[in-house]
Amino acid sequence: MAAIRTIVADDHPLVRTGVRRALAPVPGIRVVGEADSVDALFALLQACECDVLLVDLHMPGSRHADGAPMLWQLQARWPALRVLVFTVRDHLALIDLIAATGVAGVLLKTTPLRELPRAIVQVHAGGRYPGPSGSGGVRHIGSPARGASRPTLTAREREVFELFVRGMRVTEVAQRLDRSVKTVSRQKRSAMAKLRLRSHAEAYAYARATGLA
Repeated sequence: MAAIRTIVADDHPLVRTGVRRALAPVPGIRVVGEADSVDALFALLQACECDVLLVDLHMPGSRHADGAPMLWQLQARWPALRVLVFTVRDHLALIDLIAATGVAGVLLKTTPLRELPRAIVQVHAGGRYPGPSGSGGVRHIGSPARGASRPTLTAREREVFELFVRGMRVTEVAQRLDRSVKTVSRQKRSAMAKLRLRSHAEAYAYARATGLA
């Protein structure tokens, strides 16, 4: 049986080294390439046959964006590629966003490396990781429930949220939009609540993943 050809994409050398060492002794899995940026990843996929991609959600890139736009492009250009997203961010809004791109699973970077072979084998076989026995270090990714709707921000909430995650303080947003600080604060809180973002750090991570910041 042919080995599962795997590419590891992460801008941190220690992460790539750890993953490669964890997979090296596993029969049936072969790391065929590594990438340290989104641009390098796309070039590698064009030149190298790959079955499973283990990719960090956030990497540098000049010609290609990271985050959700990167995942959409991967799915569009290589629809047969099975993608496992490797990320340090663990909050529901971001996991929902990743799931909507159609990837096979999400592994938190706190996941023990011994879980990697099982994840790769499972998604290569057409499944989604984790299965019913998934641990707290891995997030379930599944098809959206039929009829489920994603939270929709009002035009004003979106306007406030975008300015906020681009680095403006509430008072600055209020001045720019000619609204009261109280109104802007309420609209920011409403936007974060709808997106299930619990902190400013989560808001910035979500914004980067969606390309807003």
